[in-house]
Amino acid sequence: MVCREWKLRFQLKKAKSYEEFIEFATDEFNDKLLMLVLEKLELLQENPFKYSREKLGKDIYGNTMFSTEVTGDIRILYSVDSKNCIVFIWEVGSHKKVYGH
Repeated sequence: MVCREWKLRFQLKKAKSYEEFIEFATDEFNDKLLMLVLEKLELLQENPFKYSREKLGKDIYGNTMFSTEVTGDIRILYSVDSKNCIVFIWEVGSHKKVYGH
């Protein structure tokens, strides 16, 4: 099945909706980084496979996890449910925060 439209679902501890994510990200990032993050999320919504940097195992639903680079240090950790056309956003932040090192 080819998805014509992908939906973003936020699974961050501090944000479960787009509105909550905007509040979180406004506090977390400066304006320039916030715009870069939002642009990357738009690209992931268009085609989540095109921008994947690396495969990282499976999420709690059994979907393949990926990461993508926003800037040199900022990453988005996400997974893709191809059957239901959903991109789950699990973490957004510094390399250290996203990968837990």
